[in-house]
Amino acid sequence: MRSKIREKFIATIMLMAFAITNSTTAVFAIGDYSPLIRMDETSAGASSGGIDYSSNVRLSNADSIVNVSLRDADVTQVLRMFADQAGMNIIFYPSVEGTVTMDLVNIELEKALELVLMTNDLSYDIQANTLLIYKKGTPVATSGKRQISTIPIKYVDAVSVASFLNNNIYTPDGIHPGVSTKPVAVVNSKTNEVMIMGTEMDSVIAKQIAAELDKKPVITTFKVNHTTPAEMAALVCQALVPATIKQSGDSSTGGAAPISGVPTGFASDDSSSDSSSGSSGSFAVGGGQLACTLDQSATNTSSESSGSGTTSSKMSSFNLRNLTVTYFPTLGTIQVIGGSEGQIEMIRDYIAANDKKTPQAYLEVQIISLSESGSKEFSNTWSYLSKNFTFNANSSGFGNRNPYPIFFAGNGYTIRGPWEENEEGGGNYKIIGYTGKNGSGHTLTYTMNYLIQNNKGRVLANPKIILTNGQESVIDLSSDYIQKVTTDTNDTSGTWQTVLTRQYDIGDDNGIKITIVPFISPDGYITMDINPEYNTIKEKVYVSSEMENEKDLVATLLSRRKLDLKGVRVKDGETLVIGGMIQESEAKSVTKIPFLGDLPVIGMFFRSTNTAREKEEMVIMLTPNIIVDNEDAETSDLL
Repeated sequence: MRSKIREKFIATIMLMAFAITNSTTAVFAIGDYSPLIRMDETSAGASSGGIDYSSNVRLSNADSIVNVSLRDADVTQVLRMFADQAGMNIIFYPSVEGTVTMDLVNIELEKALELVLMTNDLSYDIQANTLLIYKKGTPVATSGKRQISTIPIKYVDAVSVASFLNNNIYTPDGIHPGVSTKPVAVVNSKTNEVMIMGTEMDSVIAKQIAAELDKKPVITTFKVNHTTPAEMAALVCQALVPATIKQSGDSSTGGAAPISGVPTGFASDDSSSDSSSGSSGSFAVGGGQLACTLDQSATNTSSESSGSGTTSSKMSSFNLRNLTVTYFPTLGTIQVIGGSEGQIEMIRDYIAANDKKTPQAYLEVQIISLSESGSKEFSNTWSYLSKNFTFNANSSGFGNRNPYPIFFAGNGYTIRGPWEENEEGGGNYKIIGYTGKNGSGHTLTYTMNYLIQNNKGRVLANPKIILTNGQESVIDLSSDYIQKVTTDTNDTSGTWQTVLTRQYDIGDDNGIKITIVPFISPDGYITMDINPEYNTIKEKVYVSSEMENEKDLVATLLSRRKLDLKGVRVKDGETLVIGGMIQESEAKSVTKIPFLGDLPVIGMFFRSTNTAREKEEMVIMLTPNIIVDNEDAETSDLL
């Protein structure tokens, strides 16, 4: 028992001796400390400097030098020794425990205290010249008079500012004497203000940080001269912005919120196309439209706060809309709201590099369609008539001659039609013909028909158009036609009447159509993708209709000629001829009288021949001429 008392007494004497020999003039009062923020050298005079957001509350005798070497010493005893050197009281929360091993030489007292606290996950506060030592995460009432101060926010969302303060400043993490260790920032949404419900130190830090966050967004306007604002805005949104800022939605990058808004394409500057406005076709001045907006949301936030906020064990980013791109078709401008100086500079360089005059060419097209058809017909007809017997022999075959069939008995008869009512009201049959015997004796006749027919046609189209580099141009010289007719008949209930309904399917590809996509190179050549197509009606197919003595068109067959040419290069002013689109057909038919038509020499008089030939050819001639503006020509001459 006596030995333990002796050991405690010796340890106390050693600590007192250490404090006396290493201390300078003792200061036994903490003094009046004002809630100021320590600024680094650049932050006081330059906006680009950093902010030291730690408290300005300091230990008494904080600059005194400490030299100490300990092994597995109780951390409470070490901190008590530092408090003695500072001339301050010290109180430990129940959760404070641990040991420390250290070798410190020529280090300031305050730095030594902070190092020991940091290595043991401890923090401290100063109240009434007393050090309060507690475990990080322990709720601690801060010193100083608590008050409500208001910070007006002009340009950004006050909720985001309050969330940033609560998640990064007013937390149990770190060594912040005099600063609240729980969220104290709330929001007045009506006035967009942040309210600090804490100490004066809390208010000073919040105002300093809010001044850095509440920046007026930069609005930059770019003039476009040779492209549409919609097209350039779409290029900036789709190509440039995603390359400079990481987006969310990409699992590989873990970025922030994606670009919202639908980028519009070339020549889509009509403000009435915005269905969201609900004013399609209405009068609009300016016609500004949103191209895209980019929100940057952090991925390192474990929890976010609203209003009063909730504590987070991790740091939280300041999440606001980073960049917005709008365009004004009637003004010919693109407006970028927000963005860093580097991003704005990249957008400016991108627009300057791509807002160039689009090369154009004047294209003269000649489309010539030549058609030639002919037929040659040679036919023989033999006829024999007698009193009781007749026959015909021609290209249709061998048979009796109407109206003189073979009579075995009788003298003939009258052919009567359907019954018709005469004017007097009586009924009678209509006589439509008479069949009888030939009364002229024996008659033999021969008829020969020889016909040659030639048809020639020429179709010429000579359109002249302007080609724009990279844009599709279409020459359409086609016409509409009826592809088929659908007939429906319906019986009207109770009236015995039939209702006829016809539906017509219309086609629009009968004729000439040429699609051209050019690339105009600076060396005087035009490279084109050419798709000429020439369709003509070949045949129409009919079937019997449900209505008597009528036929329905069920199909229209087209004769198609089409080419697909890629990368055809033509020099400026030269003519490209596309030919060879020839369609030629020839048909020959022979009919003859059996046996007689096969006889040598004289058989030709008992045969009929029909020869038909058709030939069509289409020729396309393209002559492009590159258009050179006067100012371009002057610049070229100077070079």
